[in-house]
Amino acid sequence: MPGIKFNLLEVDLTTGTSRTLDVTDDVKTYLGGCGLGNKLVWDLVPPGTDPLSPGNVLHVGVGPITGLVGTKVSCSFLSPLTGWAGEASISGCVGDEIMRTRYNAGVLVRGRADRPVYLLIYNDRVEIRDAADLWGQYLLKTENTLRQRLYRETGQEFAALCIGPGGENLVRFANATSENVHSASNGGIGAVFGSKNLKAIAVKGTRTLPYADHKRVWELKQTYAMHPATMVQKRSEWGRYGANDGMRALLNYGGDSFKNGHSSWDPIADKSDGYIHELSYRVWTHGCPGCASACFQPFFKNTSHGAFSGELRHGNTCGLCGNAMMGFDEVEEINSLLEELGVDAENVHGLMAWAMDLYEHGVITRADLGGIDLKWGDRDATLELLRKIVYKESRAPAALAGGWRYAIDIFGPESRPYAWYSSANQSIARYEPRSKGHGLGLAHGTGHGGGSGLFDAATMCLFAAFPFFEIWGPPQEVARTFISAAAGWELGFEQINDIIQRISLFSRGLSMREGFHPDKHSFLPARAFTEPVTSKYGVTSVWKKEEWEAARKNYYTQALKLTERGLLPRGELERLGLEFMIPVLEPRQVIA
Repeated sequence: MPGIKFNLLEVDLTTGTSRTLDVTDDVKTYLGGCGLGNKLVWDLVPPGTDPLSPGNVLHVGVGPITGLVGTKVSCSFLSPLTGWAGEASISGCVGDEIMRTRYNAGVLVRGRADRPVYLLIYNDRVEIRDAADLWGQYLLKTENTLRQRLYRETGQEFAALCIGPGGENLVRFANATSENVHSASNGGIGAVFGSKNLKAIAVKGTRTLPYADHKRVWELKQTYAMHPATMVQKRSEWGRYGANDGMRALLNYGGDSFKNGHSSWDPIADKSDGYIHELSYRVWTHGCPGCASACFQPFFKNTSHGAFSGELRHGNTCGLCGNAMMGFDEVEEINSLLEELGVDAENVHGLMAWAMDLYEHGVITRADLGGIDLKWGDRDATLELLRKIVYKESRAPAALAGGWRYAIDIFGPESRPYAWYSSANQSIARYEPRSKGHGLGLAHGTGHGGGSGLFDAATMCLFAAFPFFEIWGPPQEVARTFISAAAGWELGFEQINDIIQRISLFSRGLSMREGFHPDKHSFLPARAFTEPVTSKYGVTSVWKKEEWEAARKNYYTQALKLTERGLLPRGELERLGLEFMIPVLEPRQVIA
């Protein structure tokens, strides 16, 4: 079976031009999504480039199997939050529409427009359009206005990836959203949009999906749709409650941090019940094209403070529910504003809880906060702080808008003992790192923020994939089976493993090129070793230094295939065709 061709749409906002590139060879080597995206960033962005300069690029990446079952887009760029490799994934219809334009390697945006613009992609029609009337608007109004406008013009329903005021104001953890509930959150992708004066990307494709063997693809879809494992998924707790499922367990069993990481349980958790919320406020469930999970749970509610809509899921809820000591009802109202302003929930939740801690201990003052009396669990004060962060008003909120490292420099060394963030400059707003059973201590303490997994490269959603493993086997076999039908490439199990390893080393190497070093940047906060926490059910957790060092070495060598120090093995780089990285990385002392 002949393989298919992979086309990349390149748009230069500075010159106002676009072209189509054949990147089939790179897709065969790195797959799509973050795999191809990291290669584009390496090739096109010079070392040391300011992530908020026109020299940065933004790859909105699809891959060989996007749209086969569910849709996923993996965006790649240099991160304004870390300065290293950045990756932000998003579900919904954007990936499906990009595939139907036949730009099946995604969209690459370069340069900077001289005014606010949005990018229109309608099959082969590519236009950079004025967005002056959209600039400054909240996300819901932005997307609705844009989609209605394009529907009146074309009679087609477009998908749109948009930013809010957070991205426009270059908040370093700003996000980009689609369909009002899907969020590309990590690394400050919204600030990259904003730095390019790019308010949105609107895309519509009307062509058949570009697969090599449509008969085989249809068989795979039928198998997925009718298999008992998929039926179980539809009828399971996950199928009914989506990402709500498990929140209460994580809050109670030590899986989430409370009060800026000073605890792992509080009675406030009992005010936070996803089941009660679902019965009270949910109107429908929402899933991506072809996916049985329906993991999105939009809600609508009226309160004494007004009418609110939003989407309740673990990632955008538990960071405040636990860390800032609030129940779901208060958090829902804050998240409604958060989603309109366009910032990453987990990062801003952690930063706001840290600010409450600093205020309580006198490290920052009411004057620093622009007059806010910032106390634990105060919904109104938290709403005002969120608004001030996004618009960079007053000393402390403006510092928080720069992320953890920047804010620590502004607040001084006395703020550091209260800081609760990971090696990738991300808030630890959930998945308590001291909880070995429910936490993500090793991921928090060794990550660099760039995309590197098979799912981010093949653009396969983990939430859709739970039945895959029962039907087809482990992730490598799922990817091999899907790629065979979609791209026409017959890859063996070991070839898939090599691609996974190549993507992982390449992503970490890109971050290392930009200054990441495991000796300096791989850590957990000091409190993870000195301040034990206890779950509701009496399980106490804390890391011992020697236990952490042993676990980290094992994680580096067994899971990430690095050296015990987290360095890149020279032999593996050469074996996987990444030897071109060695002359660049060797002076940075990151190659063993």
